[in-house]
Amino acid sequence: MKKTLLFCGIFAITAFNFMSCDDEDDNNNSNSSDNGGATTSNLSAEFISASDCQGSPYGDGTRADGAEEQIRIPFIAYKYDSSKGEVELNLENATLNCAAKPKMDITFSGDTIIFKAFNSDTSGAMARCFCLFNMTSKVKGVESKVYYIRPEKLTDAEDLQVLELSQKDEDVVYFKNIGD
Repeated sequence: MKKTLLFCGIFAITAFNFMSCDDEDDNNNSNSSDNGGATTSNLSAEFISASDCQGSPYGDGTRADGAEEQIRIPFIAYKYDSSKGEVELNLENATLNCAAKPKMDITFSGDTIIFKAFNSDTSGAMARCFCLFNMTSKVKGVESKVYYIRPEKLTDAEDLQVLELSQKDEDVVYFKNIGD
């Protein structure tokens, strides 16, 4: 009798886990900026441009504010155009190798915008320094509602920022260090 109850309990837990995994898979289909994923919404993304090196991520070495190093925090400044259903995302202060060819990919998971700043140069060329880069992308198909945004590598709850497009047409959200 104990073995039967144990077997039924294990079977029930296993079935529950399979159903949970199946639900997660349905909720986490993603669209990517290259349209390679399954469709869960009408969101799409387009990479627009990247800046040249904007200097060292550790400041210029001056002590203007009394600190030895002036570390610049990565952030996204966004502008929402409700008439076009587009939001422009300007990622600033992403740290990459000085020899990088910066690019930003965007994928989606429901109402979450996931971005990745990376070096698109596949030649393997590297420099012995780091630079700050600014990148711009557009997300199309957005509505006047709340969206969430986070970097691909950072998955903690505090890394998830809110774009309140129903409340603000433009704002700034800050993140931890972003880049390769």
